[in-house]
Amino acid sequence: MSINVAKVRKFPLQSVLVIPFVIQIFVAVGLTGWLSLRNGQKAVNDVSAQLRSNISDRVKMYLDNYLEKPFTINRLNTDAIARRELSFDLKKLNPKTDKLLWQQMQFFDNVSWISLCSVQGDLFGIERRVKDNLLQFYINNNNTGFYPRFYKIDSQGNRTGNIEKSTKKLNNRARIEAWYSNAEKLKKSSWSEIYPEFTTLQPQITAASLVYNDSRKVQGFIGTTFSLKAISKFLNNLKIGRTGQVFIIEKSGFLVASSTQQKLFTLQNKKDAKPQRLKALDSKDKLISATAQTLTKNFKNLNNIKQEEKLEFTISGQLQFIQVLPFHDKKGLDWLVVVVVPESDFMELINANTRTTILLCLLALGIATGLGIIAAHLIAQPIRGLNKASAAIASGELEQNIPDSSIQELAALGKSFNQMSQQLKDYYQTLEQRVQDRTAELVVAKEKADVANQAKSTFIANMSHELRSPLNAILGFSQIMTRSQSLNPEQQENLTIISRSGEHLLNLIDNVLDLSKIEAGKTTFNPKNFDLHGLINDIHDMFQMKSEEKGLQLLIEYEPDLPRYVHTDDVKLRQVIINLINNAIKFTEEGGVCLRVSSRQNHQKISEIIDKNHHIIHFEIEDSGAGIAAEELGNLFEAFTQTASGKQAQEGTGLGLRISRQFVELMEGEITVKSQVGQGTTFLFDIQVTEVEASAMTSQEPSRHVIALEPNQPRYRILIVDDKPTNRQLLIKLLSPLGFELKEASNGQEAVNIWETWEPQLIWMDMRMPVMDGYTATQKIKAHTKGQATAIIALTASVLEEERAVVLSAGCDDFLRKPFREAEIFKAMNKHIGVTYIYEDLIPINTDIKQIREALSVEAMAEIPREILIQLRDAIIVCDIDLMLTILKQISSKNLPLAQAIEVCLENFEYKKVLNLISVVQGATE
Repeated sequence: MSINVAKVRKFPLQSVLVIPFVIQIFVAVGLTGWLSLRNGQKAVNDVSAQLRSNISDRVKMYLDNYLEKPFTINRLNTDAIARRELSFDLKKLNPKTDKLLWQQMQFFDNVSWISLCSVQGDLFGIERRVKDNLLQFYINNNNTGFYPRFYKIDSQGNRTGNIEKSTKKLNNRARIEAWYSNAEKLKKSSWSEIYPEFTTLQPQITAASLVYNDSRKVQGFIGTTFSLKAISKFLNNLKIGRTGQVFIIEKSGFLVASSTQQKLFTLQNKKDAKPQRLKALDSKDKLISATAQTLTKNFKNLNNIKQEEKLEFTISGQLQFIQVLPFHDKKGLDWLVVVVVPESDFMELINANTRTTILLCLLALGIATGLGIIAAHLIAQPIRGLNKASAAIASGELEQNIPDSSIQELAALGKSFNQMSQQLKDYYQTLEQRVQDRTAELVVAKEKADVANQAKSTFIANMSHELRSPLNAILGFSQIMTRSQSLNPEQQENLTIISRSGEHLLNLIDNVLDLSKIEAGKTTFNPKNFDLHGLINDIHDMFQMKSEEKGLQLLIEYEPDLPRYVHTDDVKLRQVIINLINNAIKFTEEGGVCLRVSSRQNHQKISEIIDKNHHIIHFEIEDSGAGIAAEELGNLFEAFTQTASGKQAQEGTGLGLRISRQFVELMEGEITVKSQVGQGTTFLFDIQVTEVEASAMTSQEPSRHVIALEPNQPRYRILIVDDKPTNRQLLIKLLSPLGFELKEASNGQEAVNIWETWEPQLIWMDMRMPVMDGYTATQKIKAHTKGQATAIIALTASVLEEERAVVLSAGCDDFLRKPFREAEIFKAMNKHIGVTYIYEDLIPINTDIKQIREALSVEAMAEIPREILIQLRDAIIVCDIDLMLTILKQISSKNLPLAQAIEVCLENFEYKKVLNLISVVQGATE
């Protein structure tokens, strides 16, 4: 597509330089101011909420402690009456009675009155005078005079003998009605209404308790009067921002206490002798009255406030934060603790800082814009001259002179441009030579890179050889030993552990090599048809016992419409799932692990035809383990990286997740993780597959033990060449019982010498040996005509794919890797020299499969020794087919139909059925 240059809108260079710069600065200034204000407001909300919660909690704690004291005094006096130390009978008053009440007033300094009143109206007690804070006793007999007598008290709590007699008649019933009426009505200890002190009008409240005689009749009342002024003083001492307030109100709206100095009882006029309580709505404090109005507006009735509430409202455009905390006690109090904090207490400094920031940003904007215009002019002017000169050169005028510039870089550019116009012809002539020189440099660089890659490949090959060679002996001799009939169950179990540990070590080595292949870009995608349901069930069976040993649940969930037969790389898919489930079980101590699999069609247009066989398979592996911290998730898929829980467990290499991610990407998918510390982890990944028909599946023959060579075959001569005696011994022990003629050589030169005189039909050739390696020996043998009749199969510990091509190009007929399985050895010999075998077969050809399956029962399994069942369970878990067949041979000697039934199940991959029967039998015997 061509572009009409004349129609494209053009902009001056100066505008292109200045306008984006100004816009960038303007956006930065705006974002800075907005974020500053927004973050400040958020911080204010958080701090305000914390402050209000803290204040509310402190007030509640204070009230709980403060309001418990009056009833504590009442309980003390009730106990004293029970001990006969106190009495409602005025005739029984004595110095001990005076001393007891005096000590209580000394200990509880906020008590105004302690009064005892009989049901007849006789009253006595002790009071703290408001005018001088001195203590005095008072006594009043309801039957005589109604004039109380007051007794002064010395510093030891004794009456001084001086008597003051009130000149004002006191109606005892009216006097005590205010504090005992609720107790009398409720038949239990309770609070009185809040009422004013006689002279100061300070609010006070009485805790009233009933006292019963032995006949459960009311004997009298005990009242302890506390001043509520102390609560207001406590509230006033709280630091609530700069202008915040805290107050306590009843559900009726009357103030109980506040952090202000206002009086809670007032006289409307001098003629009115009855004090009036102050409502929060009528408070002179604007913040308290507005808060009360807001609460009334929002809740209609304060009785509707049943739990802690947080609100916001405005006064004169200023935001206020409210927190209301209900306060109850068992004696009938039902108050509301209200904390109100103006936002301006916190925002003043933040707003000032925000304004300063914005002003500085605007100043920076102005300065930057001016400097940008100047700089753009200084840059644009020389560039315009350079553009004019370039146009002239393009037209063939090579001699151009650019004026000098005040900008160092542009001046240097102009000077270079002037030199270019003079030297352009010379450069043109030498250009070809420069290209050749550069090409030579690239060749050298490529050779260096090839050398580095070769060094890395050599290291990988050496490491593979050195590690896999001893593993070949460990795993090989383990396979041979499993055939032994002389091993007891404990030795069989030990052998299983050795084999399993060797397989685990081999897996770790393969992980390192897989990572090297991934980094070198040599990992390939090898798809084939397989049974997806069977793969999932096999993995479940593989980990079932391991999860049960840890007390975990292992669940497999897949949708009914999940395709069964699919086409993709089953080896890599199996490795990914095994890695993730193994990690999940490893780091989960309780709960369980769940594998979920689902499918959806992936419609891809191929030649404009929608292929409905394409699916996206979704996998989730969820556990209830320790979880992964958020800061660790970013590095989770890096090589040799472990989480905190992985380091604590001291397990794993840190390669599994890296390899899993690469394998998933090879299958055109993506892997992700969700986790929260203490709540488990979920790995999720998708792969793309193609659904195939069941008819496209190919069955695989289960491997069987070779027990002899078929008759009427030649006497085969086999030469074993390896510099490691253990590797030679392994093959000798494997092949010699079958009747092969065997010889061995420790290097390539010995192999060539033996071949020349002995002429074996097949040579097992190690490729890395001293004196002469396997490559050279193979070439020497294959160089002769009679050497073409000798089959040479390479045995190497290398896992590099390119190694196969090198080995075959050296003349080898086939290629096997160490560690090998005995079945691979026998199959290769059958392929290349035609050896045929007699296999161990537990099931007669004409056996009725239905009858065999019926032989598989709990009762039949229970007759088999427990040690043999444990060995069979372990062999199934690690999928060791050779060990399974050895154990089945032992079972057949005790119960042939049962052994045949178990073999049928194993051949049909019904591992779970056998494992469940073993678990039932073990559970019944334990």
